[in-house]
Amino acid sequence: MARNFTIWLITFALADFVVADYWLGLSRVLLTQPPGLLNWLSVTNPWVLGGLGVILIDIADYAFHRLSHRYEWLWRLHAVHHTDTMLDVSTTLRGHPLDLVLSNFWKIGVAFLLGIPIWVIPLREVFIFPLIFLQHADIRLPNRFEKNMGRLLVTPRVHRVHHAIERSTHDSNYGEGLIFWDKLFGSYRHPLSDRPDVYGVRDCDSPAYQSLDGMLLTPLWLGKRQTTNAKSR
Repeated sequence: MARNFTIWLITFALADFVVADYWLGLSRVLLTQPPGLLNWLSVTNPWVLGGLGVILIDIADYAFHRLSHRYEWLWRLHAVHHTDTMLDVSTTLRGHPLDLVLSNFWKIGVAFLLGIPIWVIPLREVFIFPLIFLQHADIRLPNRFEKNMGRLLVTPRVHRVHHAIERSTHDSNYGEGLIFWDKLFGSYRHPLSDRPDVYGVRDCDSPAYQSLDGMLLTPLWLGKRQTTNAKSR
């Protein structure tokens, strides 16, 4: 748990403070609407922008998450989140700093392209963070509550499928907020049990991958492994 919290501090400092505030200067444009699609369509009501923006950013987040499993160079970064062999609340904080940097760039780019004010992104985080913590918590929700929750949102049982060790299994259930995107785009996988037998990434369960420096170096190790496997064919 401590190592996951530590890498989150590094990630937060790099992605949220250095990149977002210092480099991009987002605090200066936080409340203004960028000249994107919604602005061009004269959609300026803050309530409409907030509601519609949260939905659009949610599907953008789903798309980036799916791309992170599809393309090897993105997967090497995102795999740090998946190499945790014990799923708990601290897994929410576990991720490579560059993975979050790219994710932030993606969401900010989508916001500018669609004319969504930047304040919509942290607004969504306020709602999404408690849900994401719940999804990674090692708890069992009452069946009726999970079923009703699952009509709209991604539940812990559904998300735990995403952390199963088999690649064919964790290449599914990419949504973090609304459940609709996985079902709409064919990536939904119904959980057959409350918990997978094993969490993690194949051949990444050694202690080396669990240390702080190991998490930061995981993308390089996976790249080296990919090169070695290609040469041996």
